[in-house]
Amino acid sequence: MVVGGCHQDVLGRAGLIYEPATSCPGIVTRRPGGVARNIAVLLGRAGAPCRFISVVGDDSAGRELIAELDAAGLDTSAMGIDAAGRTGTYLAIHDETGELVSAISDLGLYDSFVLPAAALHADDNVLVFADANLAPGELLRLADAHGDRLVVDAISRAKAPRLKPLVTSGALFICNLPSAEHLVGHPVSRPIEAAERLAAAGARRAVITGGSKPLAILHDGRITELTPRPTEVVDVTGVGDAQTAGILLALSAGAPLLAAVEVGMAAARAALATVGALRSLPEDVVASAVATAGI
Repeated sequence: MVVGGCHQDVLGRAGLIYEPATSCPGIVTRRPGGVARNIAVLLGRAGAPCRFISVVGDDSAGRELIAELDAAGLDTSAMGIDAAGRTGTYLAIHDETGELVSAISDLGLYDSFVLPAAALHADDNVLVFADANLAPGELLRLADAHGDRLVVDAISRAKAPRLKPLVTSGALFICNLPSAEHLVGHPVSRPIEAAERLAAAGARRAVITGGSKPLAILHDGRITELTPRPTEVVDVTGVGDAQTAGILLALSAGAPLLAAVEVGMAAARAALATVGALRSLPEDVVASAVATAGI
């Protein structure tokens, strides 16, 4: 079960040298977005039974998003439709090199979203994932309901503090280094430092990534480092979502955490070698996720 963000991304990239405070020629694209939505679609297209829960407005954007979720094979029966709200939008402006220069998140719809009963009741063998787009109180309700079956993604530096009350819940934390700094409330230069601080705060499980730096895996008091393989970088779009989807797919198949993270790293390498976000997890990644269940 995947719970969290489902909105539209509107992305503008300057075709020439970007100049602020004026109109710049370029290309504007619109696509589905939201960390939870991106991960759920990758899982659904990989053949994993998956229920997706989020909220959209009663508008054309919301209807398009739900139609695409259905097409990916996801169970959307518990999706919320807010008749008085509008579907969330993330608007980003990139310069001619692809670097972000400005962005606006119109995601207030999530702040008032109250999770339906379906999000709080699941069989004991169901893995639950949530992103930090949800309000802090709703994240706590998920933690209370699912305990160590819950996996949470910090998403960003701005939203990582929402997960602080869940540190001792037994949930598995997934975050990158900048988000980890805000979660632990202290500067850290390496993922292993963030993992050590999370462990000291009472966390049992975490996966902290740091780009090309060795990522750190905290599991029941032990911390393991894994160094990413050198990979040619074509595009970084959606790399984190692909990695998390690979981890979840392997965990749902019964893999231990360390093996699941290795599957996630393979998914991340595939995303780095692809222009734009992965539309689906490669067949070899899906096969390795299933194979790890016997480890």
